Parts: sequence; structure tokens; C-alpha cells
Amino acid sequence: MFDDVKNYFNFNKGERIGIVVVIAIIIAVLAYPYFNKVAFKDNDAEFLQFAKEIELFENSLKNANDSVDEARRLDFQQMDRSVAQNKITPFIFNPNLLPSEQWSKMGLKDWQIKVIKNYEAKGGKFTKKEDFKRMFCISPSEYEILEPYISIPEQKNEYAERKFETKEIKKRVLIDLNTTDSVGLLTLYGIGPSYAKRIIKYRNLLGGFYSKSQLLEVYGFDQDRLDKISDYCEVGATGLTKINVNKVRTDELKKHPYLDYYTAKAIVDQRIILGKFTSMQQIKEISLIHEELFAKIKNYLVIE
Repeated sequence: MFDDVKNYFNFNKGERIGIVVVIAIIIAVLAYPYFNKVAFKDNDAEFLQFAKEIELFENSLKNANDSVDEARRLDFQQMDRSVAQNKITPFIFNPNLLPSEQWSKMGLKDWQIKVIKNYEAKGGKFTKKEDFKRMFCISPSEYEILEPYISIPEQKNEYAERKFETKEIKKRVLIDLNTTDSVGLLTLYGIGPSYAKRIIKYRNLLGGFYSKSQLLEVYGFDQDRLDKISDYCEVGATGLTKINVNKVRTDELKKHPYLDYYTAKAIVDQRIILGKFTSMQQIKEISLIHEELFAKIKNYLVIE
């Protein structure tokens, strides 16, 4: 039996070489991850160090360029201010409509004066010092020298004053909604041409207003607008156009904004039945006329 086992492990030369090769391959496969990790670790460290050196180099270049730019800028500004001081001889002045001779006396060049005069010719005005600073013909150094000498009188807002005076007049005058024209309505706060036209048109359809609250029936008119003008307008009692219910026809009566065809016909039919109306109570008793409607329409009806 021992001989059989011995024969089992008995290899020839070629088989022994093959076994050695297989073992070498196995060892190499097992060792590869370790050597690979060590190699990549070294490469990563070298790459990071290289990247850091590049960043430091770029920063040094940027700082150097910034220093050069700053030096150039300071030199230029200093030179520009020095030139401006030599040629500018300032005195207290108002840049608005200053004669060309005065600009020239101050040291401005002809082309600068021409730019300023063109600005004035187009309606331009200097209301504050900063307006003069925005003139492209004046350099920052020149403005810095001239700024302490600029004197612009405070401008009065004439338009605002006139508008204020107009509003004061509006407050002192009561406008009769039944007799005024569109010009009178326009003096009321918040009433423009469109509203004035609508108010007059609706007033004509009604036959006049008996209450200021009827303005709320005008298209687009709201309570806020009414509150603002309520103290400055009134309703004249003599401005209403009355309708004689004992003579009016249905087609005429239905034209009133508060009445439709059926209500107008009911009034005329009741008159025919009664012969004529003798009191407003008889109109109130018509079934189509409710309390709210009667409270409105009675102001426009008369019994004769």
C-alpha cells in the first residue's frame, strides 16, 4: 500500500516544472493587490504634491499681476489728478446755463463746453451735484476738484404747488351734481373725463340725482371714490325732471333706468283702471313695485 501512495506522488521532470509554474502563478495573484495598492498610493501622493505646487505657482503669478495692475492704476490716477489740478481753476458756479466764457475761464476745453451746451439745449438741467458728475465729458478727477465749488439753488416744484392750490380750491367749492357740466365734475378728486362723461349721461337718463349715493350706480364708480368727493359736492333739489304718471305712455315710461317694460305697463294699466292716479300710494300698491323700487321711483313721479 505504501508503494502505491509513493507511486502516486512520483512525477516526471515535465510535471514537476508544471507544478512549480502553477505555484508561482498562485503566489503572484495573491501578492498583486498588495503591491498594486502600494504603487497607487505612491502615485497619488506624488500627484497631490504636484497639484499643490502648480496651485502655489498660479497664486504667485496672480498676486504679481494684481500688484502690477494696482501700481499702474495708482500711477494713472495720480497723473490724471495732477493734470486736472494744473488746468482747472475753479470758482463757485451754478452749472445751469453758465456762459461758455465762464466754462472756458474755469479751464474746460471747447469740446467739453460743447457737450454741456448740447445737454442744456435738449432741456437738460442739473438739479443736484451728482447730475454734473454723470456728464461723460467731465473726468472723475476733474469732478473731484470742481465738486466743492458747485452751487445749485434748491429747485421749487411749481407743478406740485399749482396742483396743491388746485386741490385746495376743489375743497372749498361745492359742485351741484344736477347742474354742473363736465368741466365742473373734473374739479372733483378722482373724476377724470371718462367718469365725468358717464355721470352726465346717467344723470340725463334718470332726470337728475336726488342723492349722491346714486353715483354708485354709474359704471365703475365705487364707495371709496364717493367717500373722497362726498364733502365737495351736493345734489340740488330743483334739478330733477318729473314724470306725470297721469299722462305718460308706456313706451316713454320704460326708458327710465329704474323701470322695465312690464313695470311701466303695470303703472299705465293701473291708471286706466282707476281713471287717473290721485295719490302716490296707489302706485305703491301695484304688485310689481316693491318697497326699494318705490323709494327710488317716487322721486321722479308726479301726479297732476
